[in-house]
Amino acid sequence: MATNHRTARGEAVDMDMIRLANESTIAIGNMRTNARGDQLGAGGKVVKTRSQVMQEYHKLNTDVPHDIPIGPADAETLAVEQPEMTNLVTPIAEDVPVTQSSATPQYVKPRGSFAEAVAEQTEVTQELLEPAGSRNANDGITRI
Repeated sequence: MATNHRTARGEAVDMDMIRLANESTIAIGNMRTNARGDQLGAGGKVVKTRSQVMQEYHKLNTDVPHDIPIGPADAETLAVEQPEMTNLVTPIAEDVPVTQSSATPQYVKPRGSFAEAVAEQTEVTQELLEPAGSRNANDGITRI
């Protein structure tokens, strides 16, 4: 079904024919596609067609979950090597002097933290406010 539109001058414009005529035109923007949806490479040449792009998308994004068993060969490729923790820094005891000649920096505990500051007991004093009617008439305008 053709999509015909009327312009303000009364001329008929067939939008489907315009789309087909400009299908190979490079789209404006940075997506490197043409108006049809093909991925373009250097010089505007088609690298992947629209149908190939859509097949890849639908292969990755399905509504049905797939339970694919992992064999021993797959498990070896998926294994992540854990780095060895050989250069761990230990806290310094208070009575051991610190020497500047050591190659690795030593851990020094920070002198206070937010949790310690919150945990400290503080003494709060509260002053009583004057009753509202005890103000003088000469005090001036006050906020409500």
